[in-house]
Amino acid sequence: MGRGMIIMALGSFLVLGLVKTSLFDQRERIQGFNSDYAKDIQAKNVAHTAIQLAMEQINEDPSWHPTSANPWVQEIDGAHVELFYEVLATGATPTDPDSIRIFSNSWYGGQGSLGSNSYKADSETHSIISTYLKTGLHFVPEPAGGLGLASGNFRFNMSGSATISGNDASGTCADIPAVTVPTFSDYTEVLAGAKLSNLESDEDLISIDPDISYSPVDELIARLSNQPGVVEVSGNYKGDFGSVDDPGVFFVDSYAKLTGGVPEGYGILVIRSGGELEYEGALSVAGNFTFNGLIIFENAFDFTGRGTPDLNGSVLIGNTPGNNTTLDIDLGGSIQIQYDCEAIDYARVASASHLKQNRYSRVSTFE
Repeated sequence: MGRGMIIMALGSFLVLGLVKTSLFDQRERIQGFNSDYAKDIQAKNVAHTAIQLAMEQINEDPSWHPTSANPWVQEIDGAHVELFYEVLATGATPTDPDSIRIFSNSWYGGQGSLGSNSYKADSETHSIISTYLKTGLHFVPEPAGGLGLASGNFRFNMSGSATISGNDASGTCADIPAVTVPTFSDYTEVLAGAKLSNLESDEDLISIDPDISYSPVDELIARLSNQPGVVEVSGNYKGDFGSVDDPGVFFVDSYAKLTGGVPEGYGILVIRSGGELEYEGALSVAGNFTFNGLIIFENAFDFTGRGTPDLNGSVLIGNTPGNNTTLDIDLGGSIQIQYDCEAIDYARVASASHLKQNRYSRVSTFE
């Protein structure tokens, strides 16, 4: 009996020892599995984070372009990553999206580099290949009219052979009203000060749109005014006004006179309170000057169109919040305001290139 108890006790100790060893081994395996899983999650997260950082880098510097031969190498939260991208296709026009493919490879744990594939056994790697459509954000609204009056505080006079047309000159977009105002009283103000023969549109000569507003254009202008590369036009200005391939943003905040030989302009032209744009002795927008894009008069109290300027795209006139300046709009001579939706694209390109913000729409991802 005593011997049997001893044998039973020894057996119990043996079984318990085996169970303990098995549980210890199982715990070791679970801990190892959890460790590998945690490393894999970290590598995956870092690979995704690198793509987001790369998008920000592209926004800040459009010329930044790491390649497979010269990738972008970073350490993020203890993990290492190598990233590069390819341009699959560029948009047919500057406002069309580009197609890019981003390759992000990361590893966490161990030593070595991705390029040499020299990993330790305990490292975890993760690779992501994502295709995106990259579209520049411009924040330029669709024009409401050839001339949009986003303020109800104005006086209007139109004479001579001046014209405002809402018929799209490019023939690629729907026509819009020649003039758009916010209220019926504004409608009567324009009607009293204009000859209907000076207005052209297959849509409406004068349209009432209670939703027309200078906001958020005022916010766009405020943001653009602080961006490097915008041009301040003042004094006897002999500089350029952008080009088809490189439209710009131009501000007139004080007296300016365009001397002879100023080339055709492209992009966004902003004339603000206190600014007078003079060409060969005539106040405001005048002379043989052509601008293609969005022309904005912000709190501009003296918009006098004399001479033969051609404004292609759209003109918007408005007051910033809290500013109740009466806008004197006197269109005379042979000024031509012509809606052109393709010219508006120059404004969108100019805005996007200065704000350097893109929208990335993911098309596909492989991990």
